[in-house]
Amino acid sequence: MRAALHLVLLLAWLAPALLAQEGSVTLEVRVTSSEHGVAWIDRGSADGLLVGDVVLLLPRAGGTFQGTLSEVGERSAKVALQDPAFEPPSGTRGQVRVPRERLGATPAPRLRPTPRRPEAESPPVAWSRPDDDWAPGQPLLAKVRPPRPEERPRSIYGRAYTIFDYADSSEDERTDLFLRAGTNVTFENAFGHGERVLADLEWNVRDVDVPDQDDENGTELRLDRLSYAVGGTRYEPQHWEFGRFLLSGMPEFGVVDGVEWGVRTDSGQRFGASVGFMPEPDEEFQSGEDLQFSGYYRWVADESEQFALAGGYQKTFHNGAADRDLVVATLQRLPRVGWTSIATLWLDLYTSGDDAKGSGIGLTQAYLSSGRRWESGHTFDVVYTHLEFPELERHEFLPVTDDQLADDHAERLALSLGLQLTDDTRLSTGVGAWTDEDESGGDGELTVGIEDFLAERNFMDLSVFGTRGRFETALGARFGLGRALEQGRLGLYYEFSANRLDGFTSANDDLPQHRLRLASDWSGWAGWDVSARLEGVLYDDEHAILVGLYLQRSF
Repeated sequence: MRAALHLVLLLAWLAPALLAQEGSVTLEVRVTSSEHGVAWIDRGSADGLLVGDVVLLLPRAGGTFQGTLSEVGERSAKVALQDPAFEPPSGTRGQVRVPRERLGATPAPRLRPTPRRPEAESPPVAWSRPDDDWAPGQPLLAKVRPPRPEERPRSIYGRAYTIFDYADSSEDERTDLFLRAGTNVTFENAFGHGERVLADLEWNVRDVDVPDQDDENGTELRLDRLSYAVGGTRYEPQHWEFGRFLLSGMPEFGVVDGVEWGVRTDSGQRFGASVGFMPEPDEEFQSGEDLQFSGYYRWVADESEQFALAGGYQKTFHNGAADRDLVVATLQRLPRVGWTSIATLWLDLYTSGDDAKGSGIGLTQAYLSSGRRWESGHTFDVVYTHLEFPELERHEFLPVTDDQLADDHAERLALSLGLQLTDDTRLSTGVGAWTDEDESGGDGELTVGIEDFLAERNFMDLSVFGTRGRFETALGARFGLGRALEQGRLGLYYEFSANRLDGFTSANDDLPQHRLRLASDWSGWAGWDVSARLEGVLYDDEHAILVGLYLQRSF
């Protein structure tokens, strides 16, 4: 029955008709902060983004999650997440597909721009060299040959960042400090062959102090990426990459220490293969025990690549012994207006040697999302997720029993609706239901947001929410008031929730909680983009203080 349900849901995602769109390019983004179903990214109108653009977030743990730009400033943008249960951590990678005609232009931000003075007009530009072969009707630069990669000057670009989180709780006098500092660097044409050398390096410090218990202290220097890539351009359809990197053809297969080869045909189809060791997905990223071989094929409907189907197969070996047979299938349909759909399925192929699962095909993980954007600003989204344990020889997680492998699962279905009531007022609502092998529950939230509240550039958000689980029921409200600045925003938020805990005595079954939060995002401070928050929590007779800071500078 569960397999039949998954098949029906997948067919429903394929139902909307294909809509072709004009050519577009992919813009890389990073999450600076997230909370309560929204996230902030480090790109804005200066990069060609507009309200309503679709954002794909690619967390390190795998998968593709969708959101929509609901507010765009010059150097930052607000993303309404399609699944409010997903909160991407700071630094999460993402992508936005931007139409080619926006490149080189600076669209007006969602917030009102500063008016231009009429006298500030530029004089006409006289070309020093006439285009003798140019004919009316041709693009302006039709006769200009773009430089080949090896003809371009050597360049280096990237970003440096620091993420700081600190929490101090009166309960057990617990403190928790987590510091991350890193850089992502790309060297283009470093050796004069049109290649790219890419490096991602991050330094982590963790210090957890819990009295009378084992503390957690450690420092790690992680090399997330160091690779040499060549090809994959209009002049060279073959792509090669060597080193440590996230597979580009099928990112769901993860990071490898090895080599990947891929080809893009003239019609936009892609296929390729890879071989390499898989680093363990923990803070150390050690490698050498798990070998993988994989291949993939990606079909696109047209040059815009707004409708694509892909499939891949990965075979892994743990210390030389055959381990996992994984098939990944994906679907993406991402027009800027109309129905959007994303589907990703992880299918494990089991044999008679897999005692807990038995022979056959098992759906280990699924992410299905579909929604619609209207020109008026209204939105509708539905998201279904499924997760269960695969049977592996690889020891990358805590061990589980055979009964857990056979029965444990988690599934969630969420619906959300956004109504643009006026230019400045938006009403959003969402409901979700989940179930696993032991229990089930649900949640819901209703939010009204008003821009230019009482004064220009002010904003106000008011939400009511509730959750119900096996052991806890919560009802609450959240109020936010803030102001959009020229280069960012500042907000003050208050939240109250009444939590009823089942299974406790009457003297300890009600837990009211108050939360006060000050948050700010701004860009241009000495060249840095900054996201900061200060939060206080009061619950029962206890309290906690939380501090967060995200700094990023591009170069």
